Amino acid sequence: MTMTTTRFLQRTAAGFGALALAAAGALALAAPAAAQSQPGPGQPGAPDSGSLTINKYKGAPRENPAPADLLNGVEFTVTQVGTTVGTDCVPLNLAQASAWDGLPALFATTPASLTGDFCYVPGAQSATTVSGQAQFSNLDLGVYFVSETDPGPNNIVSKVPDFFVSVPMPQGASGWLYDVVANPKNQLMDAPTKTVADPETFVTGAIVPWTISARIPTLNDEKFTVASVNDVLDSRLSYVSSIVSIGSTVLEEDTHYTVNPAGVTWTFTEAGRLLLDGQMGQTLTIVMKTRVGDVGDGAIPNMTYSATFNGATVPGGTVPYTYWGKLTITKNDNSQPARPLAGAQFQVFSTAADGTCPATAPSSGALATGTSNNAGLVEWAGLTPNNPLTLWIANSPDNPITPSPTKGYCVFETVIPAGHLATPIANPVMIGASPTPLELNVVNPRREGPRLPMTGAQGTLVLTAGGLALIGLGAGGVAVARRRNDVA
Repeated sequence: MTMTTTRFLQRTAAGFGALALAAAGALALAAPAAAQSQPGPGQPGAPDSGSLTINKYKGAPRENPAPADLLNGVEFTVTQVGTTVGTDCVPLNLAQASAWDGLPALFATTPASLTGDFCYVPGAQSATTVSGQAQFSNLDLGVYFVSETDPGPNNIVSKVPDFFVSVPMPQGASGWLYDVVANPKNQLMDAPTKTVADPETFVTGAIVPWTISARIPTLNDEKFTVASVNDVLDSRLSYVSSIVSIGSTVLEEDTHYTVNPAGVTWTFTEAGRLLLDGQMGQTLTIVMKTRVGDVGDGAIPNMTYSATFNGATVPGGTVPYTYWGKLTITKNDNSQPARPLAGAQFQVFSTAADGTCPATAPSSGALATGTSNNAGLVEWAGLTPNNPLTLWIANSPDNPITPSPTKGYCVFETVIPAGHLATPIANPVMIGASPTPLELNVVNPRREGPRLPMTGAQGTLVLTAGGLALIGLGAGGVAVARRRNDVA
């Protein structure tokens, strides 16, 4: 090889090195610790083959990643690049100066793609990462197109951009590198999380707020083409409304996203995805309000939710619960058998901060007000269903509460049926998260009537006895008189 050819290769290789790094974008190319620079292709003592090692792990490239950060099962495919000769695609021979013609323009394409007379040589090779590495050994000298073809079991939201690499690779002023190492900048998606807040009211039909937080992933050289958040509600919950925000910026429904209440799915529009493009790494927050229906066994989880960005879907990482109980009140007198009492009124209040109840019903702040019907069953005004009364018990930020929780409420009888006495209720009344309502039977004794005078029941008895005695005396007198007349 002439001196002119050698200098041409050196100049071309220097330009190629810069362009290849730029084309890789999210890559850093490095030499293995033990690698030595070699002569250029075609030079005396130069190797006739090389290798490519691709490191795959979480986060930015670094020399000694933690074992937990290694990403296994990721497939990469390399395809040799050639030029078209007749009907064949002939591999580039980098030992020839003419093989470098057109390479700077090829390497500058973004995303990496073939240009001009370049073509793919049949016989692509694939390798899957083991201990975070995909290795291609005994590669013929040439130019290769590298693509991440399968993310495997990993939450990779932004795959490594396709790139070109040459074997050998120019190593600055030091020479040539035949064992090339590529360190992709890998972008994973964090699992979304969810929290639950205390309900807006504590009774039947209450609104419970849930907050879903999802970190907007950082992409390599891409934009968001698909973005959505999904929450499959428990059958005992129904969607009411939601607010979507990024930091202090509140997004507009139908402009930045749409909501499908049957699901529930928030799908970002093109305008919404543009916002996400500019907020990579920030937290997307969705505050969703749901209405509580039939509480069933009382333990209501919100477990099936996920976030999807650019085809990568990651399920939620926390499972919050909300707990609810039921209360039924019946009203009777103290007859034998007991008779139901209609018209009794009850009010339910929250306990004080220390869990205690006042001696008498507060003048305001009742959570629910109910009145007993003709069957003595208390029906709760303005609630559907109006019996039993559903009451909030507790929330759990993640996983069930064991044992099942209870909560105290203050119950007062505020209107007593006429002719009956009040019966104190032992407060607080402890309600448990259970499919069976707590049944509270409140008995009002009948009041005692007034004592009647002698003309009453007892007087009637005495007069009756006296009258009978007088009748007896009169009959005796008549009998005596008749005897006397007979004698005369």
